[in-house]
Amino acid sequence: MWTLFLHEALGVALITALTLAVFAIGELLRRREILSPEQSRKLLHVGGCCSALLFPVLFTTHWSVLAVCGGFTVLILWLEHKGSLHAVDDVSRKTYGGALHPVALYLCYLLAIWRGNFTFYEISVLVLALSDTAAALVGERYGRLRYRVGGDDYRSLEGSAFFFLVTYAIVHHILLLGLDMASWDATVLSLLIAVLVTLFEAVSLGGADNLVIPIGVMIILIKNAHPDIAAITSQLICLTISFVLVCLPMRLFGLMGGSGRVVMSLLVYLASGLVSPFWGLATLLWAYLLNLCSTLRMKEIKTVFGLAALPFIVIMSFNIAVKVFNWRPIAVATPVFLAALFLSYLAVKSYEKKH
Repeated sequence: MWTLFLHEALGVALITALTLAVFAIGELLRRREILSPEQSRKLLHVGGCCSALLFPVLFTTHWSVLAVCGGFTVLILWLEHKGSLHAVDDVSRKTYGGALHPVALYLCYLLAIWRGNFTFYEISVLVLALSDTAAALVGERYGRLRYRVGGDDYRSLEGSAFFFLVTYAIVHHILLLGLDMASWDATVLSLLIAVLVTLFEAVSLGGADNLVIPIGVMIILIKNAHPDIAAITSQLICLTISFVLVCLPMRLFGLMGGSGRVVMSLLVYLASGLVSPFWGLATLLWAYLLNLCSTLRMKEIKTVFGLAALPFIVIMSFNIAVKVFNWRPIAVATPVFLAALFLSYLAVKSYEKKH
């Protein structure tokens, strides 16, 4: 017992020292203006992820990971409150990504323990470290085709393209070399992950991509640990159809903003791909009804997120019931889902009357 405790304590000390060293270097380089605000943020981002890659090697229990990640979450929140962390806070947009970063790492580690697969954990951390960094730095340096996510938060098509390419390369190579997955299986699964996570990153506000990216990668990998090529291909086709039916007509008629259209496309895809085409059709009609019968400013992505929240919860709850508990309550769930869509519509009308 004492040997195990000493081993864990030394691991915690080593990770803490490495991460604090990265923080100190990033802060020094930012204060001397050697690095831009975005570059200093990404230095800390990559350094934290590199330290997290050592978790499976150094720790045998999630409690040690909780101590490290919890401690750095509190430290980052405290430094941001005092305005002392220039390496993170000097960007113009408001972001909570710094504090969400260690939270995401801990949750991914928990999922890896649950499934007994730390290769999935390593893939998720590498995507967070490299894809997100590539997107940010390419967008900052070469981004010309920019789009607004919300508030002062902008992305670029060039950055999103690099995010997709780096994600695909990471996932594909590790699935092939690390898990010895069949070539075609690895190719199709990597494509699904790269497309979905790129879209998740494109609509994440306030640094939420630090949470959404790694957990999204982990969940998709866990769900497809033994890939069903026909099912994955069907998912990709479903995703494509959802975007064609939502994004193109809505852009033509000036409905919603670009990020809002992506959110609605993803919701239609989740409803049809995870549950049934009927749910997808109902979501599609509901999305157009909201735009045509509402005076609410649907171009704000926060509004779209708020409207999509309740249907999204019902979709994911149904999917969990099927995948985890092997329970298929479709006859009960469909009226509940339709009620969720209707309640979201009533919420819009109620908000409009008050404003």
